[in-house]
Amino acid sequence: MDRRLENVKRVLVFTAHADDCEFFCGGIVAALARMGAEITEVIATDNGRGSFELDQASLVTRSREIEAAAAASIVGKKHVEFLGFPDGFLDDTPKNELRRIFMAWIRKIRPDCVISFDPFASGETHPDHIRVAQAAVEAVGFAHLPLFHPEQAAEGLSPHLTPISVFFSKSHDTDDTIIDISDVIDVKIAAILAHESQMRLTMTEQRMFLESTARHPDLVPLFDVDNPGPAIDTIVRKWALNAAEGLPFMYGEGCRVETVDAAFDGFTLPGT
Repeated sequence: MDRRLENVKRVLVFTAHADDCEFFCGGIVAALARMGAEITEVIATDNGRGSFELDQASLVTRSREIEAAAAASIVGKKHVEFLGFPDGFLDDTPKNELRRIFMAWIRKIRPDCVISFDPFASGETHPDHIRVAQAAVEAVGFAHLPLFHPEQAAEGLSPHLTPISVFFSKSHDTDDTIIDISDVIDVKIAAILAHESQMRLTMTEQRMFLESTARHPDLVPLFDVDNPGPAIDTIVRKWALNAAEGLPFMYGEGCRVETVDAAFDGFTLPGT
């Protein structure tokens, strides 16, 4: 584990959808949980549009009450909270309103570490991810300041400074840290597979993508809607192997780590 994360005791994860944590940072979260950290995840949307097969109400019930709970148990999260904003339409929520809610959660949980999407990474096209990223980084930046939403203090949510932030992305172009997840790679894969409705969506989508261009016909059978395990196992291990290339461990997960005192790294007093 990166030395900056070795003493983390409380972690707050901000995501947009039920499976985001497992896909993007499931290894890091599982490793922190194994170290004894208390993990809380706040999911902004109702997860209501990620299916080709289920109607919206059935999908919300299944993904929230069954699959997210199963994945949380596998990874080691203490609590998962859905805010319930409409999936795919988080842009309709004022940014500062989502920021206010995230600040309230920071002041409630009082984390040592917040984990979320990287607002500065390129290649992100999902509006829900973008909105969560911006609200999360601003919430971390303002939650210790008492004049931001002072009404929260009256509710028992006093200002809180989060010393460490971990940001993940699809592109990995802002990553500055690779975390060793070799001991928890199987946990990450199992937790992803616990999101059964999302796995059926993912397998169907990947088959559609491959069949639309017909450039990789040999890969189509791998994406089996009724048996997503081999595809997920293959893809996740490949990602993790690539992340750890050249490092003294087999599987890694990339991220960007910020600490509030980073500006003082290498700082020396005059005359010393």
